[in-house]
Amino acid sequence: MKRLVWLLTALAVMSWAVVSFAGTAQKFQGGFKDVIMAPLQVSNNVKTETTNAKFLPFALVGGLLKGSFYMAKQIVTGTLNMAISPLDSLHK
Repeated sequence: MKRLVWLLTALAVMSWAVVSFAGTAQKFQGGFKDVIMAPLQVSNNVKTETTNAKFLPFALVGGLLKGSFYMAKQIVTGTLNMAISPLDSLHK
């Protein structure tokens, strides 16, 4: 619980600090949105796989695996966008 509070506090401080960089705020917000919305990838892929499948158990497992992969990918890219966004202002 203490780590979660610390993490949320750190994210809040970082979001306020990044607002001072006018051009990079959109990239940071996009990365934050990617991280928050990543779990939806699992449900979307499970839904897609089950509607197109002939054998439901394979569709559920395939949707979970595929969705988990895309969720991890979206979390990594979102985190990288948040981490790299302050560096963009240095190159301008």
